[in-house]
Amino acid sequence: MIATTAPLRILKAPPSSLDLDYEKVAFPTSDGLTLRGWFFPAADPAAPAILYAPATAKDQRQGLSLVRPLHDAGYHVLLFSYRGSGESEGNRFAFSYGARESQDVDAAVHYLTETRGLTCIGGIGHSAGAVALILSAARNPNLHAVVAAAPFPSLEDAWRVNRPALFPALLYEQVMRLAEWRKGFTRDEVRPLDVVHHVAPRPILFVFGQADRRIPPDQAKRLYEAAEEPKEIIWLPEASHEQVRHPGLDFLMPQLVEFFQRNLHANPSCSYIRDVRKTFAGDHPATEDRQ
Repeated sequence: MIATTAPLRILKAPPSSLDLDYEKVAFPTSDGLTLRGWFFPAADPAAPAILYAPATAKDQRQGLSLVRPLHDAGYHVLLFSYRGSGESEGNRFAFSYGARESQDVDAAVHYLTETRGLTCIGGIGHSAGAVALILSAARNPNLHAVVAAAPFPSLEDAWRVNRPALFPALLYEQVMRLAEWRKGFTRDEVRPLDVVHHVAPRPILFVFGQADRRIPPDQAKRLYEAAEEPKEIIWLPEASHEQVRHPGLDFLMPQLVEFFQRNLHANPSCSYIRDVRKTFAGDHPATEDRQ
């Protein structure tokens, strides 16, 4: 019998190596589980926040390398683990490729808005984390800007592309149906292709690797084309699926920070940034930093 709640696990890569102030945080999901993570506060309490949504089989530690550049740019940063991952509660064997994980992103956004009182929130996600971020943003207007790195257009597409060559298609389908039944979700819940247009008019930036065999370029283009403006895309010429995250996103951090600054500035929901622009317009518009 599989336990419904994972035991508390001690993460071996603490954020103390970043030499930044942080808090251990916990917040509930809509179905009563407790998610845990780390919150890195910005110098200004009213600054925008960026959350990170991890990939399959990853926890909050996957986002650690992104914290310093975001913090230095003046953002709060939230790293958290999905249900059943890291130190969060939940079934360790029930990862749903973005279905329930998108609900965990909802919970993280709710924590930032309702508990922290932050009105301006962006998100970065990789692989299934990018899928979870898109699914959440499509129904959650409190996510104001999205960076989606190597998301798949649908779970069915991902399964089809990643089927081992010698594995019979009919048997593979039965295995996938068994996985759906055991994990308690359906593939129809994981179709960002069908909902990505709902992210608009909020901006979305896609990052894909041209050498990604898990999310090949034709799938990437389909998902990008399904999104509505404002949208952007960055191709990493020689990046595999894993390399889109590292070193890809680490290398792209100046561009990602610029994306958030440019687009969050234009969002009327982000009152903090709008007020900063008004305050410093005139004498020092080009030199004022928000630290």
